[in-house]
Amino acid sequence: MGKIESEKQNLEEMIPIVILPDGYRGKILLVLIIRGETSMVALRSGDLWHREILRNTRAEMIRSGLTDVQVEEIGGAYLRFEADGSIRIWGGSDDFGACDLDFAAALVRTARPSCTVVVSTGEVA
Repeated sequence: MGKIESEKQNLEEMIPIVILPDGYRGKILLVLIIRGETSMVALRSGDLWHREILRNTRAEMIRSGLTDVQVEEIGGAYLRFEADGSIRIWGGSDDFGACDLDFAAALVRTARPSCTVVVSTGEVA
């Protein structure tokens, strides 16, 4: 395994790719986490504003001892757990634009393999 592959593996072992609490209903943000020559895309949630999710993700890296990483926004969306157990993703961020909803859904499916993840276009009631 080369140095870059080793660094990427270490980064992915140190940082959860998806942070999504059970029953969550709110904003999500895709972020690019860069360390040296390696990078990964992660999904974060948990605040009323996309910019606060970004700020909290940067603070998460510092708390984890990763002071040598950069965290950049990719785009945001909305997510909610539905009554039927599925997860719905839609919309975008006023601050950072829309993320790739299908990519966000793929990350959520990896983290929640027992859930059906649905991507919606347009507004969701």
